Amino acid sequence: MRVNFETSLWVKPLIAGIFAVGLLSACTSSEQVELEQALPCPSVGALSGTETLTLFSGNGTDVTDIVLTAEIERVINRCEYDIDDGIIFVDLAFRGKAEIGPAATSREITVPLFIALTELDARVLRKDVFPMTLAFEGNQRQTSFIHTIEETKVPYVARIDGSAYEILVGFQLTPEQRAFNRR
Repeated sequence: MRVNFETSLWVKPLIAGIFAVGLLSACTSSEQVELEQALPCPSVGALSGTETLTLFSGNGTDVTDIVLTAEIERVINRCEYDIDDGIIFVDLAFRGKAEIGPAATSREITVPLFIALTELDARVLRKDVFPMTLAFEGNQRQTSFIHTIEETKVPYVARIDGSAYEILVGFQLTPEQRAFNRR
């Protein structure tokens, strides 16, 4: 039996653009309605300190050395429980903005992102790093992006539902980039 859920963070226009199909399944029995109200999605967000990225050319950190600045602004999710198989399928979307700097040598810049599944306020259970290419059309210096990650699998067992987990996204930063963000 699969039961769909949607978090309260959804913005209706964004849903239509990101998840075109299957927002909520039709629940016909009172048992399914009760399950919908009882089983929450994992919480989501950008990991503090990793939501911004500044890329520099070479070793300089002057404004003229900036290749790119980028920021993750918002993360949203929806989930669907597959109770029989013990899995919560989570669809994520995050939006952000980026600006190309004076030191950029290309109109397309690839940045590393991560998604991490954690126990709520505890240890990391899984972390994946993946590339995202940002394209700046024509003479544009700024761009917005929306990135989706579909069907992230989260374990579900009795008494351990989605509220036991947190899914975090961010830019995969080097130690120097983390130090720059702290300053």
